[in-house]
Amino acid sequence: MKRQALKHSTTVLEYLVMINEQSYSGIGRELNITPQQFSDWIKNRRPIPQERLQALADYFGVEETVLIDRNQYAKPLTPHEKIELHMLLVDRKIAELEAEEADEEDIEPYREKKRELQREWIDELRLARIIAILQQEDERMDALLDLVLDELEAGNVESLSARLLKGDV
Repeated sequence: MKRQALKHSTTVLEYLVMINEQSYSGIGRELNITPQQFSDWIKNRRPIPQERLQALADYFGVEETVLIDRNQYAKPLTPHEKIELHMLLVDRKIAELEAEEADEEDIEPYREKKRELQREWIDELRLARIIAILQQEDERMDALLDLVLDELEAGNVESLSARLLKGDV
């Protein structure tokens, strides 16, 4: 399937433009590229040329690998990538406030946000693991997963934990 035929989904590059409240034309002016070139990269109509990739990475303050897949196309924005970008931005803000020697009470909300994002990141990893199990289409694993979920939903955490430790599942 050709890339142009794929339904457009948000890319990391597009998301960075949005959260930084930038425009394609504004970025284009600063990086000496046309808005059409930039749009083609965001919409995955063309790969991002290596000579432009470093400029984009520097502009947004990220590593090149954050922006592209292994074929030089803009990386799709997954929930996992979105959380990682938010953590990067929060880390930057914390570092900025610490450099300014801001009061701890000004920094703490950002640290709390980072802890929240780390919890979300772990949840996303768990969801990805469950999806991988479901995609194996193994009836035994489906039955085990259903058993565990049923017990958890019923609030039987302690008895399930004890059964798992005894090997009684």
